[in-house]
Amino acid sequence: MAEMPPEVSVVVPTYNRGHLVCAALDSVQAQSFRNLEIIVIDDGSTDDTEARVRAWAETATLPVLYERQPNAGGNAARNRGIDRARGHFVAFLDSDDLWHPNKIARQLARLAETPAFGAVYCGLRETDAESGRVLAEPRHDFPEGDLLNALLVRDVTAPTSTYLVRRQLLIQAGKFDLDLAARQDWDMWIRLARLAPIGCVPEVLVDLRHHAGPRTVSDPTRELRAHRRILAKYAPLRARRGWWLPLAARAGFHRRAGRVQFHYRGRRGAAIRHYLTAIALWPLAADSWAALVGAFLPAGLRGRLRHGWNSIFGRTFLAIRNH
Repeated sequence: MAEMPPEVSVVVPTYNRGHLVCAALDSVQAQSFRNLEIIVIDDGSTDDTEARVRAWAETATLPVLYERQPNAGGNAARNRGIDRARGHFVAFLDSDDLWHPNKIARQLARLAETPAFGAVYCGLRETDAESGRVLAEPRHDFPEGDLLNALLVRDVTAPTSTYLVRRQLLIQAGKFDLDLAARQDWDMWIRLARLAPIGCVPEVLVDLRHHAGPRTVSDPTRELRAHRRILAKYAPLRARRGWWLPLAARAGFHRRAGRVQFHYRGRRGAAIRHYLTAIALWPLAADSWAALVGAFLPAGLRGRLRHGWNSIFGRTFLAIRNH
């Protein structure tokens, strides 16, 4: 009799994360839902990642597949994991993040409640990898349903580690874009949203861990180039779906460009020009106004005001997601 495939395949791309990857794998093994397989795709690590993963797999209580590929980037690693997946669903976990024990169970329950959903994401918080200290928790809305218009403007959901997706839908969407060096998650969610509605479990079920190693956010210029590419990639689709979408999307790009100038390059004047352009293009985005006001405030006060604002308006269209 042929072996029954697992319900969920967990794809863990990794590169030089030997000191972090086993904690990520521990969080998979700790899931309350047990019908899982783990697929670790090592993207050509030069540290001790392979030795640590193989040692961890020897005592694992879940099936583990470890494969190594020449360094080709996170997109190629995720795509290889999708190709190896046997489950009906695929869940992604970056090797520097952690899942909470009920993550998969809660998402499967949401899919059972609404079978039309092609994918379900969840809430996350930001933590320090060394101390475990919570750095930030979400205080904004978690939209679900037909998210295509919203996603054509910006990513209104969450990063890759929060998603559980129907495997056939990933294949139908064309898997991750190998030409994108960043924001490949946002690009994928747009393509998924063209095929099916997206659901959400609005609970913190993932820890996005900050550490000294590289993440996309440590290279904002690369992220900005990817943002521009996604704008161009879906420009025809935006134009077909509403006159306001191109304006709102361009405003989002300028808001992000201003953030890079202000927070990473210390260029307040250039940031303000981008923020004003964003407001001129689409004045209905609360984030753009918050960014402009924040450019004139000390960092501590800016954070407190954002926290206070979102404690009142975080579940409305006035929520400030980033600035």
